[in-house]
Amino acid sequence: MTTTTDNRPRITDRQRAVYDWIVATYAETGAGVGIRQISEAFGFASPGGAYCHLTYLEKRGYVKRTPGRANSIVPILEG
Repeated sequence: MTTTTDNRPRITDRQRAVYDWIVATYAETGAGVGIRQISEAFGFASPGGAYCHLTYLEKRGYVKRTPGRANSIVPILEG
């Protein structure tokens, strides 16, 4: 498990890698990402693997999603 520089709960190394990828992609494109993009980037067998990571990241305050919108996953930056 890794720690953060703020008060958010800890996340696993794999969750940190997904979060860091979301941050980098958002910084590069200025747009949110989708579950399929994450699934492809990390080689998950199905989008379900990415969905599980995102659920934990959202509950812990690392990302936010807009329900019903594609490519709406954006990072909540550390502070």
